[in-house]
Amino acid sequence: MIKKNIKVIGSGPTGSLLALSLALDKCHVTLIEPLSDSELLKKDKGYAITQCTRKIFEELGLWDNIQKSSFGFDSLSIIDDVLSQSVLVRNNDLKSLNNDQTDIGWVVEHKLLMELLINKINNNEFINKLNFDTTNDGDFDFILASDGRESSTRKKWQNKYFKSLYNQKCISFKAFLNGSPPKRAYEIFKSQGPLALLPLSNNIYQVIWFSSESDTKSKLQMTQKKLLEKLKNELPDKIIPIKIIGNISSFSLAKAFALPNLKNFKNILVGESAHSFHPVGGQGLNSCIRDVYELSLMINNYEKLSNIYRKFFSLKYFINRSLDIISLILFTEFLVTFFSNKIFILYPFRYLIFLAMRKVSFIRINIFSVMTDSIRRYNFKKNEFISSKFRKFF
Repeated sequence: MIKKNIKVIGSGPTGSLLALSLALDKCHVTLIEPLSDSELLKKDKGYAITQCTRKIFEELGLWDNIQKSSFGFDSLSIIDDVLSQSVLVRNNDLKSLNNDQTDIGWVVEHKLLMELLINKINNNEFINKLNFDTTNDGDFDFILASDGRESSTRKKWQNKYFKSLYNQKCISFKAFLNGSPPKRAYEIFKSQGPLALLPLSNNIYQVIWFSSESDTKSKLQMTQKKLLEKLKNELPDKIIPIKIIGNISSFSLAKAFALPNLKNFKNILVGESAHSFHPVGGQGLNSCIRDVYELSLMINNYEKLSNIYRKFFSLKYFINRSLDIISLILFTEFLVTFFSNKIFILYPFRYLIFLAMRKVSFIRINIFSVMTDSIRRYNFKKNEFISSKFRKFF
């Protein structure tokens, strides 16, 4: 079988994983990244890792190293702050296909993840990394763009892009917190927006705090002491914030997706270049990694595709991924719209949802499965991940 010659634009987590996944099948990858390796490590953020993502990392032979750099959590506290309702999800709430796991999820810091990926890329004979794109597009079988939400490649290709900004913004920072049970993550629904606490170690958390634009602006103008005081009033379980570690970042929120390039079906947008949704539930990077896995499977099975699917390759990829992406856009939209407000008429329904999740394990397990397993089921070699009616084989 002739291996493909592929250009990947952008080497953040998505682009780097895409390059490594394709190189694993001995495709020849040219990776275009204007930033230096040290610049790629500078982001100060943490990523949630779900069970589906763990399986993909295992397929790529990366999980053992990533697990050593990540922090696992064995419980997730979901809280409706307005109604003072909560439910605790534990590892016995995982579906049977994950029942060998003691942790329900993991958090890895950007720097540690990128150090691992960069080292793998720099030592892979099938990946040629360039800081400047001096290549000829005609020399490649596929051109894959993973250069972020503000993708310049998407604009260059003139893909149709549908985007709507939320009336919320977010600040994110690492903080030392006392009083939380060990290995517990939090998703707290406030009236202005969610507040997530992702554990990076036993006392260090990534705080992801959503609120209105005016409230976010006010927080950014506070001293760290004032910000910690405000955070203390928002935290559950007698958790006390001690200090902020590192810098405070802020970003806007959008729901968006791009249609495939209908002028050139070998040009494909991947990850945040192609879609975006509210970060509630920690699905951002996980959806990008599923993009990587789907696209790698399709390219690896290219010779088995029918002629029509080869001709309209990017459209086939878009169709394969659309169910997962659209469901995530709708799911995160529902969570934010339904739970982060003070609309009195919704209170009984919110109360009943939390009551049902606490009392009926089947409901709790299946709601949590949407967050950790994804809608689409893949046949993972090592884990026998069960195929569903949504899975289409080549």
